[in-house]
Amino acid sequence: MIHICFGLHDADGKYSKFVGATMASIFENTAAPVTIHILHDDTLTADNRDKFSYLAGKYSQAVKFHNVEELCPDEMKFLREKLADKLNLRFSIGAFYRLLIKKILRSGKAIYLDADIICNLDITELWRSDMKNFPVAAVPEIKATLAYIKQNKFLFKSGRVQIEDYFCSGVMIFNLDALDENFFYDGVQFLAENPQCESPDQDILNAFFAANYLKLEQKFDSFALAEKLDNFHVAQKIYHYAGNGIGLDLSDEYSRLWLEYFSRTPWFSVEIIDKLGKLLRETHEKNLSHVQQMMRTFAGHNRAFFVEPRNIPVLKDFFAVQDDEPIIEIRGQNSLDGLVAKMKALRGQKLFFLFYFDWYALKNFLTAQGFTEDSDFVDGRSYLTPQQGGYFFNEYALIKLL
Repeated sequence: MIHICFGLHDADGKYSKFVGATMASIFENTAAPVTIHILHDDTLTADNRDKFSYLAGKYSQAVKFHNVEELCPDEMKFLREKLADKLNLRFSIGAFYRLLIKKILRSGKAIYLDADIICNLDITELWRSDMKNFPVAAVPEIKATLAYIKQNKFLFKSGRVQIEDYFCSGVMIFNLDALDENFFYDGVQFLAENPQCESPDQDILNAFFAANYLKLEQKFDSFALAEKLDNFHVAQKIYHYAGNGIGLDLSDEYSRLWLEYFSRTPWFSVEIIDKLGKLLRETHEKNLSHVQQMMRTFAGHNRAFFVEPRNIPVLKDFFAVQDDEPIIEIRGQNSLDGLVAKMKALRGQKLFFLFYFDWYALKNFLTAQGFTEDSDFVDGRSYLTPQQGGYFFNEYALIKLL
């Protein structure tokens, strides 16, 4: 029997469908008997529970439900006491449920999977990995992401973990017999003492096991976005759709793969197509409202621009910049000070279009200086197509709302 665990905290009831898509991909590709263990809390609705049971039954597989609030009350109390100022602000409490697998299943071994996973292979391959005496097995992040890895993580800078050893926690095998009984408490305590950690469960696991784990092949946790960037094609792998990797474009073979498995779940229905249509109409109406607001804002204002020097020729072409419309070049921190000075001098006369790589940081900076978005300044990139340097339409955000 293959044992596979998911952690589920579903505050709005819309997260369960991702677990369902992962389950469908497992069942479609695996003939061996599988038991799915859903580690959940009281946010699991009766409807979603029924859908999980129906999906497993459809494939003659098994699913078991474990309410962590009821089974692990002391651990959950400890977690909330230690991380009261962080839970539900920086991350979901469900991220910690994987750390309770030892407490709930006790012995043997178990696979853990995130919900943004598609198993496009027989998961028996992963299950048969020889754990030897290693407590966990995982894919090093530098391999999983094809070297697209953030290199200034706290665990690297502190010297606790080497970058080549840091692993992803989205696909793991736990050797429960080799895990310490106090692992959960020790891990939460570590995070409380090291608030610089950005990825709570992943950093805990790496802090304890990065020097002693079974390194798996890249195919067992392959980041879909990284493969798309490097022009790979879908193969027999376990795909990780981290970083908004799921879209609605069927010409994208990675998005199509996820949608094909999702379509085999009870969450896919006529009603969900109706929801998608409504969301697309709402998005269209919001865009029209945004344009109308900008038309009102433009009235009585000339424009000014804040842009990198290399993009000035393109800017002048796209926006038909006139000779009397100022252009401020982005050249480090000094240019921000110059922008503020210029905005103060021309307040009420010019509307500033800002083409900055970190829009939210700049927006917060200018707001702290007393300026108002859509009155004193706007995000210039929001008026460009992706090909022109603007933003891609976030289809993943729509899927999450379904």
